[in-house]
Amino acid sequence: MFTVAMLPILPFTMTVTADEKRPGGSPEGTVLDRIVDRNAGMLIASVQELVRIPSFAGEPETGAPFGPGPQKALLRVLEIADRLGFSTTNLDNFAGFAEFGSGSEYIMALGHIDTVPEGGDWAYPPFGGEIHEEKIYGRGALDDKGPALAALFGARAVMESGLPLSRRVRVVFGADEETGEEDVRRYLSRERPPLTGFTPDADFPVVFAEKGILWVALEKKLGAPAHGTFVSAITGGTVANMVPDTATAEIRTVHPEITLKQCGAEPLASCSLVSTTPGEGEIHVRAHGLSAHASKPEEGKNAIQELLAFLSEQKLSPGGMTDAIRFLCRGLAKETDGKSFGLAARDEVSGALTLNAGMIETRGDLLVLTLDIRYPVTAVTDRILGILRERAKEGGFSVRVIKHQPPLHQPRDSLPVTKLLKVYREATGDQSPPVAIGGGTYARRMPNIVAFGPYRPGVRYPIHARDECIAIDELVKLAKIYARAIREMAE
Repeated sequence: MFTVAMLPILPFTMTVTADEKRPGGSPEGTVLDRIVDRNAGMLIASVQELVRIPSFAGEPETGAPFGPGPQKALLRVLEIADRLGFSTTNLDNFAGFAEFGSGSEYIMALGHIDTVPEGGDWAYPPFGGEIHEEKIYGRGALDDKGPALAALFGARAVMESGLPLSRRVRVVFGADEETGEEDVRRYLSRERPPLTGFTPDADFPVVFAEKGILWVALEKKLGAPAHGTFVSAITGGTVANMVPDTATAEIRTVHPEITLKQCGAEPLASCSLVSTTPGEGEIHVRAHGLSAHASKPEEGKNAIQELLAFLSEQKLSPGGMTDAIRFLCRGLAKETDGKSFGLAARDEVSGALTLNAGMIETRGDLLVLTLDIRYPVTAVTDRILGILRERAKEGGFSVRVIKHQPPLHQPRDSLPVTKLLKVYREATGDQSPPVAIGGGTYARRMPNIVAFGPYRPGVRYPIHARDECIAIDELVKLAKIYARAIREMAE
C-alpha cells in the first residue's frame, strides 16, 4: 500500500511475465523496474508538488507567454529534473527539456504541464495534490503532469542503470498543449526534431491515428432586445475541448411572477433557478452537467445543451435571441455526433465524428457558440465546413474557423509504432492492437513521434473532468513502461 507517510521511498512489486524473462532485453527491463521501485516515493511526491500549481492558460506576461501558471509549473518541473541529475534547458518559458547521454541523434518523450481549468464540484481540492484511496487527486494528475513525470522518472531509471545507449535521451515539457501548441512551434524553431519518440498523453497500447480537430464559432447578431419575456444573456463553458458542467442564462420579463411560475413548472432535472430579482424583472437559470474530454463527449453531460433545451421550452417573446436559442437547440439536439447538423460521419480507421458544444456567450448583441468537432481521418474538412455553413445560415449564423488540426495517420509498421507496441506487450502481456483516437496530441506537431499511454484499453478515466486523479500503482507502472520504451528507442 502507498501512503504519504511512506515517502520518499515506497515498495512496489510487479509480476515478471514469461515474456519479460526471455533473452534479448528482458533482464534490462527488470533492472529498470527495480530502479523505478526505488524512486517511487520521489515520483509520487513530485506529482503532488506539480499538481499543486494551477497551470491553465492565462493572460501573457513578460517572461510568461501563456500566463503565470504555466510558467511556474514549467520552472518547477525543470527544478525537479535538475534534482534528478539531468541537464536542463528552458526555451523562453514556452517549453523546456531534461536530457542525458551523448550522440548526434536523440529520442524524445514529450509531455505537457499546462492544464484545462478546474471546473467545479470536486470532492477534493483540485490543486491540493491530496492522496485518497491510493490515488493522487488534482487537475493535471492524469493529463498530463503525472504521465510526464512518469516519463522523466523512467528516463532517470535508464540513466541510473548505466545501460549502454547510442542516442541521447530528452524529456520535453510543453506549456501550451491545451490551447494553441505554440510551445512546439517555438521548440522546432530552436531544436531539430527527434529521431523518434512518444508523447505520454493518450491511449495504450500505442496510437497510430488521430482524428482531425476543428474548432469553429457559430456567431449571430441579435439586433435590438425583445420586449416582454426574453433571454438577455447566456454563458457556459470555459474551453472548447471540455464538456461544460455549468451554463447560465438571464431572463428579463415584464411579468416576473408569471414567468417565474412557468419556469418552475418545467422539469428541472438539469436546471435550477439560482437567483431571482422579481422587482427588477430578472430570473437567473443555471444548467448542471458533467465535464468530460471533448474527444469523448458521450462520457459527459453538456450543460449548454441542457440549458438550450430548457430555454427553448419557455414562453419567450419572438426575436433574435429566442430564434437563435431554438435553432441551436434543434441543431445540437443533445447529440454528440453532429447528426442534426448533418455532420454525422465515420470510417473504419478512426470511427465516428464527435461534436462538443464547448462554450457559449453573449458579447453585447453578438451570440457566440464554440464547437469542438473531431472528424474521421478520411473525412474532407471542406465538406464538413460546407455543410455546417449551410445549416448555420438557416438560423442566421455565420461560421468562423478558430483552429484546425489535420488528422494524423501513421503506418502501423512505422518505427515508433512497432517499437512501442513491442515494449507495451512485453511489459503488460496485453496483446491489444494499435488504436485510433479522437484526442489531439503533440504527435500532430512534432515529427517522428506517436502517442503512447497512459490510458489502458477499456478503462474510463476522468480526463478534463472533476475529481481528476491518477492511481499510484498505475503511475509507478507507467514509469516502468516508459523506462523500457526509452531504453528500446535509445539503445
